[in-house]
Amino acid sequence: MRNFSITLAYLLLNIFALTSSKEFPVNPNGAISSEEPDFFLATTWAPLNGVGRAELYLAAVGAGKLGEDSYPLIPVAQLIKTGEFQYGKILVRGAEATADIPPSDICTIGENALISLSSVVRKLSRKYTKDITVSAEINSIQDLVRTPADERALLTLLILREGTRTSSPLIPYIMTFLLSAHEHIPSAWDHTSADGAARRAGLVNVDGGAALIMAADALRKAIAKDYNELAPRAIEKLPRLLGLTGPDIVDVTKLYTFQNFAEIWLAIRSRSIENNGYGALVPILCLMNHPGEGEVSNVNIGINSNGNMVLKAKRYIKRGEQLTLSYGDLSAERALLVYGFPMSVWSKLPSLKGFES
Repeated sequence: MRNFSITLAYLLLNIFALTSSKEFPVNPNGAISSEEPDFFLATTWAPLNGVGRAELYLAAVGAGKLGEDSYPLIPVAQLIKTGEFQYGKILVRGAEATADIPPSDICTIGENALISLSSVVRKLSRKYTKDITVSAEINSIQDLVRTPADERALLTLLILREGTRTSSPLIPYIMTFLLSAHEHIPSAWDHTSADGAARRAGLVNVDGGAALIMAADALRKAIAKDYNELAPRAIEKLPRLLGLTGPDIVDVTKLYTFQNFAEIWLAIRSRSIENNGYGALVPILCLMNHPGEGEVSNVNIGINSNGNMVLKAKRYIKRGEQLTLSYGDLSAERALLVYGFPMSVWSKLPSLKGFES
């Protein structure tokens, strides 16, 4: 198991050197400075590409730098790194074991380590404990949730808002796992934009594509219903929290558009693990792929007697092997519509231009 308390600074230096022009601070004598970036600042993550963000996230979690909520994730963060694995004719990035892992419990993931509406409310409560106005709005959040659909819709709005801040406890997760998660999901394609129209046309032209577009449009219509029912109420009841008033005002007409809402809603859905209601986001597990066609996953996530999620190795996993987690019965259609996976990975339908980027 890696000693992150010793190697974090070196890993951070390598990440910044390889993935951006930003240099990690060094002392005049050439030694690496003990100064560390603020992991809750968006500017810490913005210069990095997707691989750099994933590696930085693993390093920060493994070293316990993302706060007490992330402590349960330290064991798994210290056991994996990003790697490339063959799926059909293309390489897919996933979680690679850095040490042999015997069949056993890897870690227990308490509710505070998840990203859900309730955990976000707790995080925001701690952040704004001295702001009476914002605290009052946070306390009224549950009054807005009338249905399970409201829960995901409100989480979507809060994540949209937190993603605009210069600093937020949600910035590491948003920047690493949510920003582009919607890109290849057909329901996220805006037919009024040139890119969205081109993607839809490409899908329509493959065998079975027209039916997929109909399914994607039906889901987009359902998302619009959730947006229209929840967004106006939330904006009215949470003006400070959502940035309509206060010192950090946002342009509501640009931030809370249906297109932005749909993209984050779909990103959340694609990353969610079943946990009652609409599920929960489990940091780090986002790095784990569904097993390739004909293969069986080697890790499993279940619920223990205390109601906490437990990540388990189902069999002996060798160093260098990919850790995979079953996403359920994953037909090519569901792989595309829910996760935005290229259908060619499972050799069901032809590869579509733009999916292999």
